[in-house]
Amino acid sequence: MIDKFMRNPTTNSLAVVVLAALIVSWVLSVILISKDTPVSVGRGWYTKLMLLFSLLGVPAVLDLIQTNGIALAFAVITFLILALNIVVLLLHIMGRISHGLVRDWKKWAVPILAVGGIAVAGYFTYLELTGETVLCGPSSGCDDVQNSKFAVLFDVVPLGMFGLAGYFAILAAWLAWQYGPDALKKTGVLSMWGFCMFGVIFSIYLTFLEPFVIGATCMWCITSAVFMMVLLLVTTSSAQEAFFVDDVS
Repeated sequence: MIDKFMRNPTTNSLAVVVLAALIVSWVLSVILISKDTPVSVGRGWYTKLMLLFSLLGVPAVLDLIQTNGIALAFAVITFLILALNIVVLLLHIMGRISHGLVRDWKKWAVPILAVGGIAVAGYFTYLELTGETVLCGPSSGCDDVQNSKFAVLFDVVPLGMFGLAGYFAILAAWLAWQYGPDALKKTGVLSMWGFCMFGVIFSIYLTFLEPFVIGATCMWCITSAVFMMVLLLVTTSSAQEAFFVDDVS
């Protein structure tokens, strides 16, 4: 494993840090979901943790926006969404929450971050359908990951399509929570959290493979992992409320 890691020590080190953050976010969500004390997404440690984890995506998106063509279009979307998430969390921490988007970020973060994930998975789905070569910025590594045997799940489902379905499932659950009939709201919010939990577990698996098995790290994958872990932290507070109340609004 060390030999694999040393092939690209800089980018693989980022993957290890993101891997640790993914594990922390999953364990923390499991712990918090069982507590009856509400999780605050205001100016406390939880919001600061989300900001810290969001910043892990900055090196990846800065790398991706140095691509060109169709890859650049997808990269710009992911860059803008990550930047928006960071700015809103900073405004929360600073106490400047007069704008509705900032004040209700716990609600709107889910569809916005899901769109970021859809952009990443959508790019890989495009590649899988067209057969074009994946583009990375100066870091490289994406091609090695895309051409590895792990790029196809169970030798049947390409990971891009699998990820795209996952992000759409999160978005559908959010829609059921926010706009579905009352009977579906609780199911919607708990499903949303469950999809994010599974997404983080799967991201842990993939992020481990990159530095230690494949020997290369894909910045698209790092960006998706960051989106997924922040989604999990955002949805944990709403799911926690749903466990202890009969009606979810």
